[in-house]
Amino acid sequence: MASTPSQPYGTVVSEIGVNVRELPSTDSPRIAVLPYRSTIGLKYKVRAQNIDGNHIWYLLRDRPGWVTARYVDNTGNVGLPDGESEGESAG
Repeated sequence: MASTPSQPYGTVVSEIGVNVRELPSTDSPRIAVLPYRSTIGLKYKVRAQNIDGNHIWYLLRDRPGWVTARYVDNTGNVGLPDGESEGESAG
């Protein structure tokens, strides 16, 4: 069994897995799929495309790509990119 990444990390909760995208949008090319219950390090979060009522996307820490928070439960505090504060709105 693979070891759990350091915090913050996410666990895929969708039984069909979650797509990893080049950018935080379903219009962006899919570059990988993470299977159900896999864990992945999370670098930071941004507000982007709404997926079933959730605007948060996570940049992966240990590999290129983005995943929607709709299908990933996070453990630990996932921060914003440097220079941004929680009160700022995207777009």
